Amino acid sequence: MKTIQDIKESLTKTEFSFLETVVKFYNPLDCVCYDFRLTPSEKGVVGSLVKKGLIYDSYAQMVDDEIHTQGNWYPSYQVLQAYGL
Repeated sequence: MKTIQDIKESLTKTEFSFLETVVKFYNPLDCVCYDFRLTPSEKGVVGSLVKKGLIYDSYAQMVDDEIHTQGNWYPSYQVLQAYGL
């Protein structure tokens, strides 16, 4: 199992900061995590974190739905384990 330090060492400061933000918004009892509109620079960071398997978009499978086009970013299972969530 990866630790928070292991994850941090594999990321840039910007990536880790954004990941920390997503983790802060995580609530296992809520169906929305981080669903704020992303800036252009955040889109790049999110893309990188998705490729690394650290976050995912719970809206990704929803098609033809204008309400769910911005993304709803959740930490992956390995991140939740590392943070003890």
